Amino acid sequence: MGKSRIEALYEQVRAIAPTSGEAPPSGLVEVVPGIRVLALRTPTLPPAAHTNVYLVGPEKGPVAVVDPGSPYPDQQAILDTVLGEIPISRVLLTHHHGDHVGGAAELATKWNVPIAAHPLTAKRLAGRVAITELLDDGVDVNGAVCVHTPGHAEGHLVFEVGEVAIAGDMVAGIGTILIDPDEGDMTQYLASLERMRSRNQRVLLPAHGPAIREGEAKLTEYLAHRRMREQRVVDALAGAPKTIAQLVEIAYSDTPRFLWGLAERSLLAHLAKLVGDGAARSLDGGLWSR
Repeated sequence: MGKSRIEALYEQVRAIAPTSGEAPPSGLVEVVPGIRVLALRTPTLPPAAHTNVYLVGPEKGPVAVVDPGSPYPDQQAILDTVLGEIPISRVLLTHHHGDHVGGAAELATKWNVPIAAHPLTAKRLAGRVAITELLDDGVDVNGAVCVHTPGHAEGHLVFEVGEVAIAGDMVAGIGTILIDPDEGDMTQYLASLERMRSRNQRVLLPAHGPAIREGEAKLTEYLAHRRMREQRVVDALAGAPKTIAQLVEIAYSDTPRFLWGLAERSLLAHLAKLVGDGAARSLDGGLWSR
């Protein structure tokens, strides 16, 4: 199977974009009681270079392993060493993207445990990763409550443990979150951020970067940023009809040019939302207008 459009763009950005100079904690670290994190190198989007693997459960196990995303044997070996002394019950996936599932099948086979995810994630991974347990909104698994948060990906799940949320790619401790219209939906993403904020999740544990201790403030910041960007798109639509390239140049003028390929995908997600809101129109010839 060939690379998707977004995977090709990720490769282009990785080839030229710097990663963060701040190294993640090495080894297994407790972030809150009952949840430990291990950052493993993955082919993710800079400035991030790692995906956080979370172990949920008591110190002596059994634990659920969330998002073992590294496809690299040396990184998988690090996780295997950690788990050599901790029994595991299952693998949990927040969503289907490669930097979250890259080591899931190998891990599940090695330890003979199921892989659990939302049905829509299972559909996306069909033929690549076998999902053997289906999870949906409200299900309690290993003491973590599943919250369906579509937007970044249609089957995205957040795992709540009390007032702590393993947030996957809803927010990031480093970098940003891309909403790609082929796999995500801006209207759903904003609604999911609002839902998370309403649930009083005080600590957010993202897939990339450090724990976010002021969860409500971060969710408010994310909502404000998306609304700011939407307004820039609306403003760019004023006047004569414009192409996608012209809209990117205006609405993302504050974004480095080497990221404009990804910005175009985000722009299309905003435009899809605006069309649904009656605030944008697609015209003949690849032009867009209010």
